[in-house]
Amino acid sequence: MATVWTQLLATPPWTQPLPAAVPLALAMWLGACFGSFSNVLIYRLPRNLSVVGPRSFCPGCEKRVAWFDNIPLLSWLLLRGRCRRCGSSIPVRYFLVEAAGALCVLAALLRLGWTGPALPASVLLLLLLNVAIIDWQHMIIPHTLTISGMVLGLLFALWTRPGLPAALLGLAVGGGVILAVSWGWKLLRGVEGMGGGDVMLMGMVGAFVGAVGSLGVLFLGAFLGTVYAVTAGRGKVDGSSKLPFGTFLAAAAALVLFWGPQVAHWYVSSFLQPGVSG
Repeated sequence: MATVWTQLLATPPWTQPLPAAVPLALAMWLGACFGSFSNVLIYRLPRNLSVVGPRSFCPGCEKRVAWFDNIPLLSWLLLRGRCRRCGSSIPVRYFLVEAAGALCVLAALLRLGWTGPALPASVLLLLLLNVAIIDWQHMIIPHTLTISGMVLGLLFALWTRPGLPAALLGLAVGGGVILAVSWGWKLLRGVEGMGGGDVMLMGMVGAFVGAVGSLGVLFLGAFLGTVYAVTAGRGKVDGSSKLPFGTFLAAAAALVLFWGPQVAHWYVSSFLQPGVSG
């Protein structure tokens, strides 16, 4: 699993030969632009605000941000994290999300190369980035993101593996299994086990990674969530405490996207066959 991150650190675009560095840098810049738009989504979707208008504005003075102050990554650095007009602090989160958008694209290209699957992988990672942050902050997963993701996943499946039938099956399995778990929990405990946002999220993930991949995401997401609940002291792991489960599902989906077979082998050798070395 360390391969991609080793490449990220060892082969930045500016060290590549010019023919390879230019398209890679442009792809990263496009990812940063999507990261900039993600900041809009992260702020506005939970508040039921339009993501189309008005243009970006400073929360301090409420003045619109000029285009030259809204250049991904560069503007925040040049302005030193402050509004040009009123001097209000611009949270570093905005810069980090833009950087994360660039890294999503870079990771997909380093892992998959300049091939067809790199585009849907980049899109999925950018969607997961938004879901993870919004659910962590607000405990909601906007259907705007997940429904759009389902549509995109099915469209990508028309010309990339595993194909449209597999994507449809993944959507049904991903959403259906978690819906069944939620209903079963409600029958046993009388409360909702998982929200509709988690169901829609897993449907979206299944459209990208297929049925087997979506099952892997569910198991790994549950594992990550449980580890967090125990180590962070969020209460007993008995359903009495709420967790931003979508955040852990998003992290699990990214891991399965890149290292699905390795994750499956690790899980089987560690939990189903404890006597087998990983």
